[in-house]
Amino acid sequence: MLAESYRVLGVPFGAGMPQIRRAYRQLALQYHPDRNQDPGAPAMFLRIQAAYEYLQRFQEVASAQPSSPTSAPPPPPPKPQSDWEKYQYVYEPPTDPKEYIAWAAVARERVRRQKEKDHADYVKRTLAFKKKWWYGIALLGSYAVWLAGLGTSLLLLMVPVFFIFLELGKSAVLGCLTVPMGLVLIKVMRDLRQDIRKHFGEDLTESSK
Repeated sequence: MLAESYRVLGVPFGAGMPQIRRAYRQLALQYHPDRNQDPGAPAMFLRIQAAYEYLQRFQEVASAQPSSPTSAPPPPPPKPQSDWEKYQYVYEPPTDPKEYIAWAAVARERVRRQKEKDHADYVKRTLAFKKKWWYGIALLGSYAVWLAGLGTSLLLLMVPVFFIFLELGKSAVLGCLTVPMGLVLIKVMRDLRQDIRKHFGEDLTESSK
């Protein structure tokens, strides 16, 4: 009966109600006894009406039946949280001694990663600075200041020797006061030399990235 109903309405097997309804309206208008005087029209109209009502009931019953639920796979167990995920953004030490050990290890790792990031940023920034057209001028200017300071510190150290050479004993004693100043200035110039090397990236190359 099901296949026959689809055949009477001229729709493919398994067609939906919108298509069945359109086919029924067209055929009902074509074979309605008031419009079709053919002797076989009333019988054909009843067959069309019966096929439509059958398919309508079939569609209603099919849509009312709940679809069989598919057995969904159980959700995967939660992934164990690592110490890094647990304490990455925890900056206050926990009070539990067992948790403190894990927290301290994460804190050391956090410091190490931050140092690596800072160094990578320094290398990138300094290599870009070395490509500037005025890089050489700034480097020479910095070394000029360094040489001037180093020369001044050496002069301060040589003041007592200069007075002794001139046989000015009392002045040589007073000149000894410049020696600590010269030593301090030498230390300052030593630190300045290290700062120049780091700031201008003298030891960095493109392979340092």
